Amino acid sequence: MTMTLHRLIQTCKKYLILSGAFILLGSTCCSTVNAVEFGSIKYNNTFIDYSSIDRASTEKLADFYFNKALNSQDSDEKKEFLQKASGEYFILTQIEPENLYPLVQMARVYDYENKNSYSKAYFFRALKIDKKNASTNYYFGDFYYARDEYKKALYFYNTAFENGYKENYDVLIKMAVMYEKLGDLLRANQYYKKAYLVKPENAELPDKIREIESLKYKNTGYYDFRRIKK
Repeated sequence: MTMTLHRLIQTCKKYLILSGAFILLGSTCCSTVNAVEFGSIKYNNTFIDYSSIDRASTEKLADFYFNKALNSQDSDEKKEFLQKASGEYFILTQIEPENLYPLVQMARVYDYENKNSYSKAYFFRALKIDKKNASTNYYFGDFYYARDEYKKALYFYNTAFENGYKENYDVLIKMAVMYEKLGDLLRANQYYKKAYLVKPENAELPDKIREIESLKYKNTGYYDFRRIKK
């Protein structure tokens, strides 16, 4: 049943509109589908009850497709696995509408597919449920990081940092990089040092820290300007 739902959703998912319920707009390509709403799909005049679908096996299959997509070097194969993953994650959003995990995973799939509006819609839906969730904020930060929107990325990384990711190496490194790109070398150096404390085996970090400190950033015009503004 899961694979039947997957094929159905993949055919029609571009017509999905995010709202309190998912309503499928009619079209010729979806003539066999009457509606998608309130946790059931009418397919060939038969409603499918999501409660009869095994959540654990669906999540396992979704994660399998998603990880295959991330590890694939072939663009067509990556696209195919992402589509399969989104079909399974969508089913999970119907089984448990308040579960953050499939919502964030849907957002990540759309992120990798460069479907920005869909990705942000799922991220905001997850944040509406729990605006401080560390994982949601971290991956939303990744969304903006990949698009060079550093200030927005920093906002979400910082929210993740403050809500459980203070020792998350990836968050610390990305915050350091963001601050460095924005010219705030003082904070960049602070986060590089935090990252080094978490992962001291990274032999490149001490060199990076020394490189930044050698710039004597505390005496630069950047910090003079910041002090005047305050």
